[in-house]
Amino acid sequence: MGDLNFVLHDHEKFSQHPIDSSEANIFLEKIEEANLTDLGYTKCPFTWTNRRTCIHLTEQRLDRGLANETWLEIHPNNTISNLPAIGSDHNPILLNTNPNWKQGHIPFKFFGPWLDHKDCKSIIAECWKTHHKGPLSIKIARKLRDIKVKLKKWNKEIYGNIKTNLEDSIQHLDRITKNQFNINRGKDTRMLKSKLNIGRTFRNASGRPKAEIKLIKLGDKNTSFFHLSAKKRY
Repeated sequence: MGDLNFVLHDHEKFSQHPIDSSEANIFLEKIEEANLTDLGYTKCPFTWTNRRTCIHLTEQRLDRGLANETWLEIHPNNTISNLPAIGSDHNPILLNTNPNWKQGHIPFKFFGPWLDHKDCKSIIAECWKTHHKGPLSIKIARKLRDIKVKLKKWNKEIYGNIKTNLEDSIQHLDRITKNQFNINRGKDTRMLKSKLNIGRTFRNASGRPKAEIKLIKLGDKNTSFFHLSAKKRY
């Protein structure tokens, strides 16, 4: 899959100049000799443009995917999409070997660092005190459900996107530090520093379990390493 620099058919080129039939026939013969099949495309019909206008514009399908029978048996529902070109004169092509796949529901996970926040324990205690009707197993299941719903909402409100919140807090702290005429500068600075400390503590603590790295000592705080590992797993 990639830039093969050959146009095989008339409909794969938009230009005032026709395709080179002899060159196309030679390439088609090579494809047949190798028992390869053109995977086709969806969306944009062309994958390259000379970026000119009017009659001088030329667009061609130079990028394509080829596969043999064995590969097609393993990935029978594959699709290739020619995506729009932005910074290059070539369109990127995207191969999807399972177009019918859809990401399932993300399961709820409880993170130990939540317990360091006083509100987390209060939410759990409040939900556990709630009275429900029915057998004991039903009561426990409903309490756990309430805890999950409230903790998910609480986590979104308190922590949200940790990286974005930290960056916003750092920028806010920088603005306050430079503003010497703000009478509340001292109070706002302490509040933001406290918020930064809480955010960094949670980021460091949550990165390790998400990465699922078991060989690193508990004292290691190489946060970027754990977050990179978690990103690769995702």
